[in-house]
Amino acid sequence: MTNKRAQSDACINSIEQGEIGRSQIESLFKTHYVQMYHLALTLLFDEAESKDVVSEVFASLLSGKVVMRTDNAKAFLLASVHHRCLNVLQHKQVQERFARLLTEDTDTLVSDNIVEEQLQMEELMRYVRDNLSPMEQKIFRLRYLREMTCQEVAEMLNVSRQTVHTHLKQSVEKIRKYFNSNSKAI
Repeated sequence: MTNKRAQSDACINSIEQGEIGRSQIESLFKTHYVQMYHLALTLLFDEAESKDVVSEVFASLLSGKVVMRTDNAKAFLLASVHHRCLNVLQHKQVQERFARLLTEDTDTLVSDNIVEEQLQMEELMRYVRDNLSPMEQKIFRLRYLREMTCQEVAEMLNVSRQTVHTHLKQSVEKIRKYFNSNSKAI
């Protein structure tokens, strides 16, 4: 064990002098990988992410983005893993919050649309009740609320199909005129 630490410290010394090479990083990898991986796994509870975190630490050393300035390679590497794990966890929290907010916004939009549609429907039905003749009301309700065909409506009310069409046309014209003049969409 002391031999591994001596090798690791020798690597650190050469790294501090700017003499880092692939062989020194490989030596650090072989010496500390298992402990780094277990630390990451303890924090992340995900094998693949844990391996990625450890790999990222060594990749940053290889690329020269990170300069190790410490006398204890193990402490530096474990601290690096710890910080990367915290970054991963923080990123996950942000993603979860964003997903939750997006879901809440979508639910709010859907519920707002449903409420708006319901209010429009209530206003439409109020207009039908107050402004259409009894025959127009019957035909309108059967055709559009019960979704019967014009032929079915005609047979049910014992009138001609043409009478149904005429009453529907008049009803729709009245409704359209009312809602267009009041700048309301139906």
